[in-house]
Amino acid sequence: MSLKSSSNIPSSAGASVRHDRLAENQERAALLTDLHRWFATSFQLVDGLSGDLLQGDCLLQADGAQTAYDCLSRAELCRAVSARGKAELIEEHDPFIVLALPVRMDSMSDIVAVATFVTRKTVADAELACAEQMLGMDANAARRWMAQQIVWAPEALLRAGQLAAERLEADSRLRSVEREARDLSLNLSTTYEEISLLYRLTQNLKLTSKNEELGQLALRWLADAIPAASLSLQLNSPAQAMDAKTTPPNEPMLLVHGESLITNQDFSDIIDEYGLTTMARPLIVNRPTTDDQQWRWPAVRQIVLVPLSEGDNCFGWLAAVNHVGDAEFGTVEASLMSSVAAILGIHSGNTQLYQQQRDLFAGMVRAMTSAIDAKDPYTCGHSDRVARVSMRLAEELGFDRKQLDTIYLSGLLHDVGKIGIDDDVLRKPGKLTDAEYDHMKTHSEIGFRILSDIPRLGEVLPVVLHHHEQWNGKGYPHGLAGEAIPLMARIVAVADSFDAMGSDRPYRSGMPDEKLDAILHDGAGQQWDANVVAAFFRARQDIREIARQTADEAASHRQDWT
Repeated sequence: MSLKSSSNIPSSAGASVRHDRLAENQERAALLTDLHRWFATSFQLVDGLSGDLLQGDCLLQADGAQTAYDCLSRAELCRAVSARGKAELIEEHDPFIVLALPVRMDSMSDIVAVATFVTRKTVADAELACAEQMLGMDANAARRWMAQQIVWAPEALLRAGQLAAERLEADSRLRSVEREARDLSLNLSTTYEEISLLYRLTQNLKLTSKNEELGQLALRWLADAIPAASLSLQLNSPAQAMDAKTTPPNEPMLLVHGESLITNQDFSDIIDEYGLTTMARPLIVNRPTTDDQQWRWPAVRQIVLVPLSEGDNCFGWLAAVNHVGDAEFGTVEASLMSSVAAILGIHSGNTQLYQQQRDLFAGMVRAMTSAIDAKDPYTCGHSDRVARVSMRLAEELGFDRKQLDTIYLSGLLHDVGKIGIDDDVLRKPGKLTDAEYDHMKTHSEIGFRILSDIPRLGEVLPVVLHHHEQWNGKGYPHGLAGEAIPLMARIVAVADSFDAMGSDRPYRSGMPDEKLDAILHDGAGQQWDANVVAAFFRARQDIREIARQTADEAASHRQDWT
């Protein structure tokens, strides 16, 4: 089915072609300049399909430029490098090696940059026998050329070549994105509503925003820019987003602004009817197509349909249905909707990735706390209680949301170093010997080392290391005193002591509240920060309730710390 469209063919088509060729030659010349600057030698550009020489230095000159050899002899090797898309050493004849780089940039999608390098400069005349084949020059010219070259180890050259190929591809992607951004800006500059819409959407791109919330905003704002009777957004479930060909039992979410003219099933049927994919152009259907008797959606007179995609993932579809003036939809509406859909698709992809990372991180922390509980069954649940008590103390001290999340996580992981403590010491029901106690005290430093390579836990590390320091300087491992002890560590120290003294153990019962309160009161300003102890007594009722909660009750009140 053909879509009605119009196009203007410029009268200066020949001039346009010449301009394109000039731009292409300039782009190739700039590429050769960059490669010469990076590798201190000259490259040639070879067609990755035919093996023909496209551009490069000719015969050997005084400046040490390489010759243009017969590229056809290496055509198959260049085609293989282009197909595989990575830098390779395509010939090695000591002391010569030939590097080939696939070029993925702008108009050069099947080009291979080739240059010869040397692995050493001191060679005998007999070793230059391959110079004519490798460089297209006699032995004397090859020796002069080699004198001006940098010596490369093959492995280092290959790594540098791959980095160069990746840099060129990244630069190309950046230029492509910049061009697309410029084109988009030009297309939208005449319509304030369109620019305002995209601006407002980008201002609301937060990983914590739900896709449906951003989708509803997009539909409402899009209605100000597109004259459609109905705007609909179909959001796939995460399983569908990962594979558009799979039909899981979860039905997509349908958001509608204006009249409700198409259903979830209509979306699916139209997508199937036109064989739409995540890479397809926007679908634009107008009259007389919709007036045809074979048109299966009588409520739809005009429609624009675009995918919400990121790479191969399809997160849904955006549709504008029925022009309010009964006119035709065209490229203006399709372009704006594609831009909105791209923003929504990227947001959905980022949200999905972020959620996966959150889940992975949360699972890692739970695994660590479970390992602690398994290692020391006497204190099972201790870390979770310390985390919740610490957070309640931090609330009392005026911490913000981010700080509360950090201290909760710190409480969960404060004893992770006990994983490295001997079982006989950790599970000993009686009093520890001096040697055993010294061994037990190492758990804070062990925990610090376990977590130190996890960037996200940087703010947790001081708590893990210093939660056994004391206000009077008699704690461990560093004997810090007073304000030198990190505040979060001082808070966790009070929560840790409270739970350790108040919890029942197989070898003793927890202290009664009165005795525990007296110990904390007497230790304020000595063992513990007096301000933290004061916060404990202000929040004592809530903290007692936390201590009494069962594991299931605690889970139901657990904060979203990821």
